[in-house]
Amino acid sequence: MFVLVRLFFFFFLFGFLQISAQAQRSVLIYGSIKDSLTLESLPGASIYLTPSLKGAITDANGNYKFRASPGNYLLTASYVGFREYKKQISLSENDSLKLDISLGSITLSAVEIEATRLEKIRSTEMGVNALTMETIETMPAFLGEVDLLKSIQLLPGVQSAGEGSAGFYVRGGGPDQNLILFDDAVVYNASHLLGFFSVFNSDAIQSVKLYKGVMPARHGERLASVIDIEQRQGNKDKFSGRGGIGLISSRLTLEGPIEKGKSTFLIAGRRTYIDALAKPFIKKSSPFGGSGYYFYDLNARLDWKLNKGGKLYLSGYFGDDYFDFNSPQSEFKTTVGWGNRIASGGYSKLFNNNSLLKLNASITNYRFTFLGAQDDFELEVKSNVLDYRFKPEYSFNLGSHRMRFGGAYTNHAIRPNNSRAEQGGTQFDLGELQKYRSHEGAIYLSDAFDLTETWSFEAGIRASAFMHVGPFTRYILDENGNKTDTISYGKNENIADYFGLEPRFMVRYQLNSRSSIKTAFTQNYQYIHLANISPLALPTDVWLPSTDVIQPQLGRQYSLGYFRNFFDGMLETSVEGYFKTMDNLVEYKENTQPSDGVDNNEDNLLTFGNGIAYGIEVFIHKTIGKTTGWIGYTLSRSERTFEEINQGRTYPATFDRTHDLALVVAHKLNKKWTLSGNFIFGTGRAITLPQSGYFIENRLVYNYDERNSFRMKDYHRLDLSAIYQPNNTRIEIDPKTGNKIEVPRKIQSKWVFSIYNVYNRLNPYFYYFDTAGRAVDNTYKVTAKQVSLFPILPSVTWNFSF
Repeated sequence: MFVLVRLFFFFFLFGFLQISAQAQRSVLIYGSIKDSLTLESLPGASIYLTPSLKGAITDANGNYKFRASPGNYLLTASYVGFREYKKQISLSENDSLKLDISLGSITLSAVEIEATRLEKIRSTEMGVNALTMETIETMPAFLGEVDLLKSIQLLPGVQSAGEGSAGFYVRGGGPDQNLILFDDAVVYNASHLLGFFSVFNSDAIQSVKLYKGVMPARHGERLASVIDIEQRQGNKDKFSGRGGIGLISSRLTLEGPIEKGKSTFLIAGRRTYIDALAKPFIKKSSPFGGSGYYFYDLNARLDWKLNKGGKLYLSGYFGDDYFDFNSPQSEFKTTVGWGNRIASGGYSKLFNNNSLLKLNASITNYRFTFLGAQDDFELEVKSNVLDYRFKPEYSFNLGSHRMRFGGAYTNHAIRPNNSRAEQGGTQFDLGELQKYRSHEGAIYLSDAFDLTETWSFEAGIRASAFMHVGPFTRYILDENGNKTDTISYGKNENIADYFGLEPRFMVRYQLNSRSSIKTAFTQNYQYIHLANISPLALPTDVWLPSTDVIQPQLGRQYSLGYFRNFFDGMLETSVEGYFKTMDNLVEYKENTQPSDGVDNNEDNLLTFGNGIAYGIEVFIHKTIGKTTGWIGYTLSRSERTFEEINQGRTYPATFDRTHDLALVVAHKLNKKWTLSGNFIFGTGRAITLPQSGYFIENRLVYNYDERNSFRMKDYHRLDLSAIYQPNNTRIEIDPKTGNKIEVPRKIQSKWVFSIYNVYNRLNPYFYYFDTAGRAVDNTYKVTAKQVSLFPILPSVTWNFSF
C-alpha cells in the first residue's frame, strides 16, 4: 500500500511542477452556464474546445474554469435537456477569456444518461453512470410507480435483489456495501413494501449518479458503490405543481418562489391506498379482516441565494411503512413499522470564481418496530440507527489542477434487536438493552489534471478512522456459546479503534477524439456492517458498527476500460473489466436464530470471511434520434470463503449472477405517443437446498448440499409502456394582432400505460418442500414447489402539472 501512496505523491508533485510553466503559455477561460429561462445555474454542465478537447465541468454554482493553449477553437457547452451552445473563439498568449453562457431548454425526446457525447471519452471517470428523471420516467413503471432504484438495476454491473425488489447489488458486493446519499445525508433503508418500491418520489428528484466502486476521494464509507441523489430546487419563477394518480398510490408536488430571485420552496408527498382499496373486498370473517398496510413519504426543500455568491439549503425526508394484522379468527395480533427521518442542510460560497467552499450537516434516523401480542403475552422488538454527520469541502483550481480537500465526521448510535416481553403485567428479563456508540471520521485530498492533451490523471488519498466507545457491556462466551463473564465500559471509554489509508487513482489515455483507454485503482474501508439471516433484504436486518469483535471491511478494486463513440457520437460504447477483493465480510453463523441475541451481544453471533468478485461489463448506448436506449451486459463471478460456513470451502455468493442482460428502448412515435420497453435476463440466484433426507422417530431430517450449490431458474421478463400526451395547448386570438396563437393550457397532462411481465413469466421468488403420505407405509412423498410473485400486471397512471 505504501507503494500506492508514493505513486500518488509522485503524480501530485510531478503535476505541481508543471503549473508555472503551463500557466505562462496557456490562456485562462472561465465563466458560468445558466438556464436562459429561469437563470438558474446548471451544475454538471460540460464545456470543451475542439479539436484539443480541453474543457471542464461546471461546479455546484454553475461556474467553470480551465486553461488551453493559444489558437483557434470551436467552443461547445452542453447540458442534458438543453440545446448545445457553439462559438468560434481565438485565444491569444498572455490573455484570458470570460464567457457567461445561457442555454435554452428543449423537450427530451429520448432516453438519455446525463453525460455529453464526449464526456466519457475525455474524463478519467469509469464505472460511473448518471441518470436524469426524464430518462427514468420514460421506462415502464411497476404498478404505475416510476422507481429510481429499479432503473439503476438496468445498468451493467448492477443486479436486482429479487423479483420486484428495489434492493440491488453492485459488482459482486453485498447490500450493505452501497452508500445511498440523499442531499448528502445517508439513507439506511431505501425501500417501501419490503423492497418492492424505493423511498424516492420521482417528482422531487433532480438527478442520480452511481459510482460502481471506482469513486473519487471525497466518497468512501462503503466498498461497492455510492449512489448520489440530488433533490430538486423549487421553481424560481412562479408557483407550480405536478403530481400523478395511479392504481395503488398518488403523489403531489408544490413548488415556487418565497422571495422572487432569492429563495424557493418545494414540498412533495406520496401515499399508497392499498389498505383503503382492499378493505371493501375483505370480509370481516376473513383471516385478513381488520388487517392493513400502507406507506407514505414526504419531501421538502428550501433554498436561499445569499449575497456575494453564497447559497443555503435545507431539505428533509420523512417516510414510514405500517403493517398490522388483527384477525377476528385469531387472538394473535401484530403491528410492524419502519421508516426514515432525514434532515440535511448545506451552505456553499464561491470565491473569485476560482474556489468553492461547501459545508453540509445532516441527521439520519432509521427505525424498525415489531409488536406482537397473543392473549396476555406481548413481545416488542426494536432496532434503530441514529447518525449525526458533518462534511466540509473546499475545491479550487491551481493552474490546470482541479483540487479538492475536505473531511467527514459521523457520530453513530445503533440499537440492534432490543427486545421487551411481558405476560399478565410481569416483565421478563431479556438482558441489558444493547446500544453501540461510535465515531467515524475521514480527511481527503484529490487532484485532477491533464498532463498532456492525451494523458489525464486523477489521484486522491483518504485517511479514515473509527472508534467504538462506551458505555457498553461485552458478554464473554465460551466455545459452546455460553456466557462466562462480562466487561463493562464507561461513557466515552475507548473499546476499539481502527485507522486506514484509502488511496485511489484514475488514468485516461486518449487515443483520438472518439476513443480512450482508462484504468483505476480504489481501496476503501467500511466500518458499518449489515447482518441478515434471510437471503432477502428485509427491515429486520441488523446494522452493526465495527467493534472489538468486528473488524472493518477492506476492499480493493482494479479496473480497466475501453471507451469509444461511433457515428459522430450517436452511439456510445464501453467495455470495462474489474477485479475486487473483500476482507472481513460479515455473516451470521450457521443455524443462528433471532432469539440467540437475547441477553447477548449481537456481534457474538457473527462469523467473518473474505470474498472476491470479477467481471466484464459491456455498454452500448444510443443517445440521438427518435429511437434511443441501451444494451447492458455483465459477465461476472462473486465468491465467498468463511472458515465457519460450508466447512471452510469457497461458495458462490447469494447474489452471484454469471450472466446479466438488460435491453432498454424508447421510441418517439409522434408528438403524442412515446413507446418504450425493457427486457431483462439473468442467471438464477444461488440457493441452498437439501440433497436427501432420512427419518428419526418419524420426523424427516434433511441433508443439505454445499452452500449455494443450487440455482433457481433463470430470470427473464419483458415490460412495455406507452406514454400518451394529449394536446396541451389551445387556440386563442391575439387581441393586438388578431392572429390565432397557441397558448399552453393551465393544466398539462399525460397518460402512462404500462404492462409488467408481458408474457406472464413465472419467475421464482423462493422454493419450498411439500410433503404427503406416511413413512410407515412407504407412501411419504416430498415435492419441491416454486412460489412466484407477479404475473402479467397492467397499470395506468395519470400525470399532471400546472
